[in-house]
Amino acid sequence: MDCTRRTVLKQAGAGTLAALAPAAWANTAWPRKSVRVIVPFTPGGSTDIAARLAADGMARALGQPFVVDNRPGAGGNLGLEALARAEADGYTLGILTTAHPINGWLYAKPGYDLKASFSPIGFLQEGPIMLVAHPSLPVNSVAELIAYAKANPNKLNFSSSGKGNSTHMAGELFCHRAGVRITHVPYKGSAPAIADTVAGVCELSFDTMISALPHVKAGKLKALAVTTAQRSPMTPNVPSLAETLPGYQVSAWNGIVAPAGTPRPVIAQLHAALTEALAAPTVVKRFEDMGVSSRPMAPEAFQRFILQEAEMWGKTVQAAHITLD
Repeated sequence: MDCTRRTVLKQAGAGTLAALAPAAWANTAWPRKSVRVIVPFTPGGSTDIAARLAADGMARALGQPFVVDNRPGAGGNLGLEALARAEADGYTLGILTTAHPINGWLYAKPGYDLKASFSPIGFLQEGPIMLVAHPSLPVNSVAELIAYAKANPNKLNFSSSGKGNSTHMAGELFCHRAGVRITHVPYKGSAPAIADTVAGVCELSFDTMISALPHVKAGKLKALAVTTAQRSPMTPNVPSLAETLPGYQVSAWNGIVAPAGTPRPVIAQLHAALTEALAAPTVVKRFEDMGVSSRPMAPEAFQRFILQEAEMWGKTVQAAHITLD
């Protein structure tokens, strides 16, 4: 059988299954067992915390446990590859982040296709990334950092929570816009990245507010800037990078997706449970404390958002000549 015929038959079969799925699931109680949520980064970072908050709320809404499964590696690709291969039965979900629309431009084979591998459920949260420095670094502003880095090319390091994710790209974009050479040191998550910056192993770090801000408040790190276009209400005295580098803007976001082909009635239940979980006063307050926020986004709108992010980051990667080398 030639390749074209196999493709046509495969597509026809998929269409038949899609048509039958709602009827098949109409008489099936779901969920009947625990639901696994793959988090493609280490425990303790903002993505992990947000995922656990959502999972707890969704478990209460649906009456079954939601179990978080941390699978870090390859800039978040390993976890999403596992999700893409999972059964499309509603019992395996995953967290898709800013990293994944970026990874399609940085990895030849990320292990998934953003457009074809997943069924979006809903948006989770977004917030700024913070540029912090070890107290021993003799700079107290972005302008001073740029001057110091230009005077000391390749002598500074910045940590991130992994190759290709939003914290890495925030740093690479900063270096490109500022015209400086600072070495990237990737870690498998926010917790080890920020820990080594506190220890002075790396002089700088681009990390989420939830990971960096406690160390800033404790005097263990200096906050130089946030990456969103405007200052964060959490840190009104910390400037945005755009104040020194006009047009610079990066945010860290994440959402929940299921494997492609997950029945639509199940996606609808999951979306409703997520909406309920995010509306809980305790979750709203926790997000405020983390310096992040959520916004309503239907599955179809979340899919459009993901693809728009991929297009935007593709232009950024190409313009800045960013690679993983």
